[in-house]
Amino acid sequence: MQIRLGDNMYSIIPLQAVPNQTFSSKIPVDKQNITLSFTLNYNELANYWVVSITDSNGTMLITSLPIIPAQNILEQFKYMNIGSAYVVPRQTISEEWPTENTLDSDWYLVWSDTDG
Repeated sequence: MQIRLGDNMYSIIPLQAVPNQTFSSKIPVDKQNITLSFTLNYNELANYWVVSITDSNGTMLITSLPIIPAQNILEQFKYMNIGSAYVVPRQTISEEWPTENTLDSDWYLVWSDTDG
């Protein structure tokens, strides 16, 4: 799903609370469409989700990046020009982080241009 707010286009990347899940998504970033593959895993010891991202050629771009709410999780990877990504709550929630069971029901992964 895509949403336009002013001059910015935001894409909502669908997530499922299924460990070891891999999926691809075509995302508009910086006036071009890029295809990225995502692998989601839940770290049971630390109680948080991590994502690994590869490009359309299968090249690993990011490994085991924690899914941290309310900040651009791609900020440190700005040089890659793969966009900005924020994990935001769908509604008022009781937990601070997506849990093992609430990643898909209570949270959105919102993607935008590199400058965010």
